[in-house]
Amino acid sequence: MNTLPNNYSKIIESIDSASAAGLISHVSDAVITINDAGIIEYFQSSNAPGLQVLNQLVGRSLLECVAPDSKKKVTELLEVNHSEESQKWRQINIPSPDGSDIPLMLSTLYFAKDQKFIAVGRDLRNLANLQQRLVEAQQAIETDYLRLRFAEARYRQLFDLSLTAHLIVDGSTLKILEANAVAMNLFSDKGQRVIGRAFAEFIDMADFDELLDIFNNSRNMSYSKKISVHLAKNKLPVEVAVNFLREENQTVFLVHVVPQSNVNDYLHTDIDTSRLIRAIQSSLDAYVVTDMNGKILTINQTFQEMTQEEKSSDIIGEPIDNWLGRSSIDLRVILNNLKEKISIKHYVTSIIPKGDSHGLEVELSAVKVVGESEEYIGFSIRHIGQRVSQRNQNNSDLKQTATKLTELVGRVPLRDIVSETTDMIEKMCIMSALDLTLNNRVSASEMLGLSRQSLYIKMRRFGITDPNGSESD
Repeated sequence: MNTLPNNYSKIIESIDSASAAGLISHVSDAVITINDAGIIEYFQSSNAPGLQVLNQLVGRSLLECVAPDSKKKVTELLEVNHSEESQKWRQINIPSPDGSDIPLMLSTLYFAKDQKFIAVGRDLRNLANLQQRLVEAQQAIETDYLRLRFAEARYRQLFDLSLTAHLIVDGSTLKILEANAVAMNLFSDKGQRVIGRAFAEFIDMADFDELLDIFNNSRNMSYSKKISVHLAKNKLPVEVAVNFLREENQTVFLVHVVPQSNVNDYLHTDIDTSRLIRAIQSSLDAYVVTDMNGKILTINQTFQEMTQEEKSSDIIGEPIDNWLGRSSIDLRVILNNLKEKISIKHYVTSIIPKGDSHGLEVELSAVKVVGESEEYIGFSIRHIGQRVSQRNQNNSDLKQTATKLTELVGRVPLRDIVSETTDMIEKMCIMSALDLTLNNRVSASEMLGLSRQSLYIKMRRFGITDPNGSESD
């Protein structure tokens, strides 16, 4: 309870508690009138949302309406005799019907005339929300900090345990900021300092200009740039790869150094394999490697030109049937055949370039490769012009057949002519589907939209068998 200076005592004594409550309500969030028994007689709140629920407290003891941790504070507020120094504002929490607490900062005035208390309240919910948000933000910062510390520790361990020499070089001064143990052993004798010195000090002066060029050129590239130089320490030839990285307040280079004698082992390839890879990259036939579901892993330049895609990154990771003429049907045929065989050859289809509705007629061969840790499919794709001539020949044969059929009009009933024509077309379609699917009947039935059993019945009816005379799938 706040006591008043003596010169205000007579003025306050002339005002009744109801009038005082009305006046105080204009400058506070909540006003509570309490009798000397601690019972709430009157409650008035400002327009602050949510405080109106406290109207339900009228007629109840204030001590019973507050949270357990606030009962002692309420007892202190309702004591009549207090010194000015001992009576202060107290924060109390009042449970609301929705289960949350409404925090109020209360102070009381005692009106001896009516023997009642006027409790003046300030709504602390906004402050409590701000405090809660501050705590949550602090916890989030601490969590992120720990996550960064753990990530830094992991990458630091990888950096130090790597068998390759790695350095981090300042982007403006080209001084070495970080170096792992392998780099320190490679660049200097035991006990010599590496960190803080210019990277160029450890490279033969004859290679200085070339080294400077690779650092400058790597600033405009998203991939690593490599050169061969000699170390100043022992003239050892090494391969240096440089990646340009942008950090918040500076730029750095990530430098990898591998002795030239170890480069082939480092890349897990030899000279003959390197020649073969370069030949495939330059081949006029397209080469594609996919996983066992047809997702593209790598391609050569010819396949990119066939698809007319601007960047290889637009192709890598996409299913190969995005560019096949019969889309998923072609891929299902190939995958079904590779389940039974190691390879397939001379599968005729088409590659549909970007923005082209006609496509390129191609002949495709595929091989299943089973490695120690993975399986994948290698595709060889060759552009051919045979499909056009075959179609023209087929069209000519169809015209001749149609001419022969029209000659039967008048001599054979129309029903028999139609039946014979339907049988002929069915037989041609089945044979064509078997030819396209390399005699795989499961794929042929999917291509024709027939069940497997229906396809078998029609094949027996027309006397169609595979080259081996087998009826297996």
